[in-house]
Amino acid sequence: MLKLQFVDRRQPAFWLVDPRLTIGRDKTNNLVINDEGVSVFHAELQQEDGKLFLRDTGSVNGTFLNGQPVSKRTEIKVGDIIRLHLVELQIIDPTKAPPEPPPQAIKRDMPKPPPLWQVKAMTGVISGRMFPIEGTNVIGRDPHCEIVVGGAHVSRRHAEFSVRAGQLWVKDLGSSNGSWVNGKKHDEVALQNGDEVKFDAMVFKVVGPVETAAHSDFEEEAERTQFRPVVNVPAPKPAPKHPSPAPASNNHHAPQHAPAPAPKPAPVSSSVSEQAPVPSAGDAKNGMGIMVIVVLIIIAMLAVYALT
Repeated sequence: MLKLQFVDRRQPAFWLVDPRLTIGRDKTNNLVINDEGVSVFHAELQQEDGKLFLRDTGSVNGTFLNGQPVSKRTEIKVGDIIRLHLVELQIIDPTKAPPEPPPQAIKRDMPKPPPLWQVKAMTGVISGRMFPIEGTNVIGRDPHCEIVVGGAHVSRRHAEFSVRAGQLWVKDLGSSNGSWVNGKKHDEVALQNGDEVKFDAMVFKVVGPVETAAHSDFEEEAERTQFRPVVNVPAPKPAPKHPSPAPASNNHHAPQHAPAPAPKPAPVSSSVSEQAPVPSAGDAKNGMGIMVIVVLIIIAMLAVYALT
């Protein structure tokens, strides 16, 4: 007996017991998937004569088998991958496949990285809805398109968004009214963040990749960093090598070298004495005489003041 297993292990594997298995968001389905991109009644599996078949039941975002859209009832085998919007399921044979890891060993707290490119619907009943673009996504009225839009003037397969080498492109698929980017008609053109893409009355806004915080911090740090030129500092000269002393001789008659005489002190220059002249005795006597005269004048003035 085969099982239907979620690739990301978001839900337990489902045994394929009944001859018919319905898949969708509605609670009446045999397998209920709570995902906004999955339709109410999305697809069904049928078992007939030991074979397994997959059929899309008019979903909005389409059903894919190993990356190819399913437009009619298709036989599937063990190992095939079924994709409903962004949900992936795999057909496994428990007798051949490795055992499932226990629920506690499954890492459920690892968020899926956001898509590099998205388009946001700006008009219509899907206004405000974000559509991640991974690989090639066809837009049109056909229910098997990845992005299904209404409108009488939108072709069944109007255009396609595709990501090539990290760049988002839009290509018109021979539509009746063409594809317009920022008010200009294009057959195929590369898109940038913020571009406005129009298919008849349906308008989408391009949401480009967001720069990671680590990269921004790196650039900001690089701007703050100042690099100075390297200065060539000459290497220090090696100390002169002194010849090693000769080994002591046993000859007691070898001449003994007298120690080198101590250097004589440099003579004091005569200009030092000229810079600090010593006052003479006559200059001292003249100073004392002036002080005596000043004192006598003061005494005389005080006496005259007392008599008056």
